[in-house]
Amino acid sequence: MHGPTLASAAAPARLRSSFNPTVHGARGLFASAIYFFHVVNSGLATYPALATPVVLFMLRSSEYGVELFFCISGFVIAGALRRARSIPSFIIDRMIRIFPVLWATIAVISVLGFISGTHGFQQLSESEYFLWLPANLLALPGVFPIPAYHPAAWSLSYEAVFYISAAAAAWCLAARHSRNLFFAAAPFAVLALAVYPRAIFFVSGVLVAQGLLDRPRIAGLIRYPTIPLLIFLACWEEIQALSPTLLADETMFDWWHDYRLPLAVVAFAAATIFFAGLATGHGVLGRLLRSRVLLYLGTISYSFYLWHPIIMSVIKHGLIVSGLAGKAGSSAQLLFLVLALPPSLLLAHYSQRVLEQGAGLWLRRRLHHPAPLATPAPLAAPAPFETSTPALAEASTPALVEVPTPTLVEVPTPPIQGGTLRPA
Repeated sequence: MHGPTLASAAAPARLRSSFNPTVHGARGLFASAIYFFHVVNSGLATYPALATPVVLFMLRSSEYGVELFFCISGFVIAGALRRARSIPSFIIDRMIRIFPVLWATIAVISVLGFISGTHGFQQLSESEYFLWLPANLLALPGVFPIPAYHPAAWSLSYEAVFYISAAAAAWCLAARHSRNLFFAAAPFAVLALAVYPRAIFFVSGVLVAQGLLDRPRIAGLIRYPTIPLLIFLACWEEIQALSPTLLADETMFDWWHDYRLPLAVVAFAAATIFFAGLATGHGVLGRLLRSRVLLYLGTISYSFYLWHPIIMSVIKHGLIVSGLAGKAGSSAQLLFLVLALPPSLLLAHYSQRVLEQGAGLWLRRRLHHPAPLATPAPLAAPAPFETSTPALAEASTPALVEVPTPTLVEVPTPPIQGGTLRPA
């Protein structure tokens, strides 16, 4: 017995399909955006031309690639739940998807942190470290007020809670006698979204996956996704500018008495429309996201998201200690970008092969759990795109943080300051 089945012949075509190359390429784009945000937010010197208001807005808003990763997770998980053999098999597959890379990066950060006395490890005793280690291995910091060993892993906490919530909702809806429980729990879900506002973008992905934006009146907006993207970025950036603390510490209750709440509504609507347009694959953006480079980056995006802050921290520390950052002058940020990117990509490449694919396949065999749908070769020529929106393969990278994708990526992935990684 595997519990109530989740498959449905009446499911939208986009959920029965297994792979959306445009959404997969978007993983690569959003992961790259987070990387560039860390470069911009590194505190190193840069060119005066990059400090103009318009350029700064475009560069700094790249941190919201995490929220867009959450859109991908909502989209992917809606399809993954439909295709899952059972709720337990879905949860097991999500755990296999997240934990190997997370545990490897936590191990490396712990070793480097204790050796260098950075990342807050200089303040931890051995007993304190092992006290919080299980919670970090389970990706709990972020949603829960627990010291985080990996500063970028907060988004995985959001992802994990979303997976569990989505699985619980699917179980309630599949089991007729439990549907009353689903409606009883709905107010608590709304409350959770109010307490963790960035999680609302999971809902954007679910709405698109369910086809709720397939409306003639919205079709015109969807065909030009760049406009709603800019609206989302402007509104979300304005909310951050009006907030006395970081978005990670804000709730919608803090926005109740000013116009941040209406801005959040507009940002949510704009992000949802943007993602619907992105998923359809029309126009220049669709062709860009289906390019060989972005498809490849989409494949390694989860590993890239978790490994690149470590590489960047090491490279930045080396630049500062060696004096190269000072000698480079205004080119320091550019030098930082160029030196940190190749090892980040290389490590992500082998992490994806060894930990995501190799260890994942071994764990599935050990657990007698069927492997998820295979992802097409990332460098293969993209298949012709349909006007409907097929779901992304469950096997592809999480959000930013399926993102686990976390969605693949903070994600804001933490900015790098003074050679240390600090949660944004």
